[in-house]
Amino acid sequence: MTDIEDRLDRIESELAIQRLASEYCHGADRRDLDRFLAVWAPTAVWQMSDDVRYEGLEAIANVVQAQWRTFAQYVHWTTNHTVWIDGDEARGECDVATYVRLHSGRWVRTGGTYRDKYRRIGARWLIAHRDASTRLDIDPIPDESEIRLRLDDV
Repeated sequence: MTDIEDRLDRIESELAIQRLASEYCHGADRRDLDRFLAVWAPTAVWQMSDDVRYEGLEAIANVVQAQWRTFAQYVHWTTNHTVWIDGDEARGECDVATYVRLHSGRWVRTGGTYRDKYRRIGARWLIAHRDASTRLDIDPIPDESEIRLRLDDV
């Protein structure tokens, strides 16, 4: 590649990677499973905490659907997205603010940081690993019964 081709590839790659964060939020918030899954690599990992992780598209689909059953509605906003590209691999970090409406009607504000690893597969960048374990509850702190994932309702 020439220098200009390399620079153009880096710019296009960074824009494509940053778009993944937006598409993730739009898919989750609109409860659009196809759109949500389109950002993930086939063998992706969604890490929720040190000991809770979901591997592969089927597991990721199951957990996001469990979230949709658990929460009446939520909306995400990501910001401060920083990306480091190394060939066909990249890593990134962005902050997220989330508003969650519980089935009781109460809204809860939460947030955190996504730490990601991306992989270019063919011509597409995809999330290979999302660590969503860094989170904070802003207000009001929900009761455990209001936020327990409804995984058994499948």
